[in-house]
Amino acid sequence: MLNNIKVVLVETSHSGNIGSAARAMKTMGLTKLYLVAPKHGIDEQAIALAAGADDVVKQAKIVPHFDDAIADCSLVIGTSARLRHLQNTLIEPRECGEKVIQMAKCGQIALVFGRERVGLTNEELLKCHYHLTIPANPDYSSLNLAMAVQLVCYELRMAFLHQQSLPVSTIDNVDTLATAQELEYFYQHTEQLYTKLKFIHNQGVMQKLRRLYHRAQVEKNELNILRGMLSAVEKSLK
Repeated sequence: MLNNIKVVLVETSHSGNIGSAARAMKTMGLTKLYLVAPKHGIDEQAIALAAGADDVVKQAKIVPHFDDAIADCSLVIGTSARLRHLQNTLIEPRECGEKVIQMAKCGQIALVFGRERVGLTNEELLKCHYHLTIPANPDYSSLNLAMAVQLVCYELRMAFLHQQSLPVSTIDNVDTLATAQELEYFYQHTEQLYTKLKFIHNQGVMQKLRRLYHRAQVEKNELNILRGMLSAVEKSLK
């Protein structure tokens, strides 16, 4: 179950943060680390601060774009401090842990941490199903990257241990969900068709549709039906 969970660090500025995050992951049983266009690659400082988790660092996958890191994931959770615009999709670490462990039975999960100074972009946040916020002291909410990774990974560990203690009969089966890449193809198809039908006049409509489908947690067979509906409309138009 834990092998289906990846931690994604986007454009880290300091290599030491990569090592510290890897250390935080390994102490909680997570080993899959993805790096999106890091400013500095794996170096001696990253290995030193990994403090024994250098295997996680050395096996980390480096990808050029955000989409490459989440393409095969059926659930993407991005960290964000932008509370005002994301109210419908906000979750806290404990709920995040429970949700991730439940969904990890049926596919890959990505926990995304943004740039040290500016976090994730609006475009990246739109591609996340949920947005994780840490309810820290509002008078001093300063958490460095490794601290945030450690806190979230701890809640995953606690949810995992609880799940392991349950009788097998109480663990629900979860149908396979559509991956981020499959949903992205669907969104592109939807936008092209609805624009042709003059239904979409601005990006605000697609942003709302993305949030709607993310909340629905669309399964692969359901997505096939939706894409079939789009194709049927296109065929009628022709």
